[in-house]
Amino acid sequence: MSIEVIRAASESAADAALVTVVGTRGSVPRHTGSKMLVRRAGGTVGTVGGGRGEAAAVEAAAGCISSGRSRTITVEMQGVEASGPDMVCGGTGTLLVEVIGDRAPYQAACRALDAGRRVVMVKRFEGLSGGKPGSVSVAVLEESGAAPGRTGAGAFELDPQAAELCMASGKPLLVEEKGLFYDPVFPREKMLILGGGHIGQILASMASQLDFDVTVADDRADFAAPGRFPPAVKTACSGYSDAVKAFAFDSATYVVIVTRGHLFDLECIRAVLGRTYRYAGFIGSARKARLLRAQALSDGFDPERVEALRAPIGIDIAAETPAEIAISILAQVVAVRRNAAGGFRTPKSGKPTL
Repeated sequence: MSIEVIRAASESAADAALVTVVGTRGSVPRHTGSKMLVRRAGGTVGTVGGGRGEAAAVEAAAGCISSGRSRTITVEMQGVEASGPDMVCGGTGTLLVEVIGDRAPYQAACRALDAGRRVVMVKRFEGLSGGKPGSVSVAVLEESGAAPGRTGAGAFELDPQAAELCMASGKPLLVEEKGLFYDPVFPREKMLILGGGHIGQILASMASQLDFDVTVADDRADFAAPGRFPPAVKTACSGYSDAVKAFAFDSATYVVIVTRGHLFDLECIRAVLGRTYRYAGFIGSARKARLLRAQALSDGFDPERVEALRAPIGIDIAAETPAEIAISILAQVVAVRRNAAGGFRTPKSGKPTL
């Protein structure tokens, strides 16, 4: 969703404000980095949590648009009565309400994201202490280290290590004493599902609801027929190696290998291991996983990349049906997306494996 909000900001005139969660304490509806664009003419893109807190953010955004000044607001969610009007999440959120004065940094960020490159948007707050109105300067750092756009009060010093940390982890960082917020934004994530059978069909439908651009490839026309999948899902009928070769891999790519047999899985593994991706895994038993990994090692592939394959794929929830297996896979995918420990499988031995 961050990409959609950034894109909306890049297309907005000076009559919009971007609301970003820059700090949290305790339990809150949305994580740091969550965004919502508010337009003067009405309407929003994205969400910072809904309810009374979001209503307060929309009201603050309207005021900022009218004044042309940015500010921060604090949303308290520490009500103690279930029947009372106060939010009872148990935490506090700090929101930056930023008037979009110059679209150039957001346009630069969109160009990089569309090209499959990650960016870190660095924002410097000036005069915003205590919720006072002030200004925000913006710098955009690409994955390559370039700085394609700046706006606001001019150049300002950045901490390259902080930016690199955010780029690697995907997690924002607020350096409060310097008034700097490092906000990583990654390209829209893509999922390539190799195998359009029962699991692939359900997985594609579910993944498309999690904001993945989904492509399903199968060498059988009936299993790659567009009518088997939601309209947003792309399909390809070809050999698996050809499908991998034709796909635009990048660091926001997730690959799920669920073909109809181990030889097809091995073909996919061989084709995928030389590409760039965020996540790759294949279905099967622990024995099958050992055999296919051993073959990939014998083929000469990088041992570290072979061992990093998620296999057996998915989080162990004792799944049996295609829908349950799809859920277990997507749970692991989301854990990887969020850099959570659930991206690992813990077998009976108790030793985590990738």
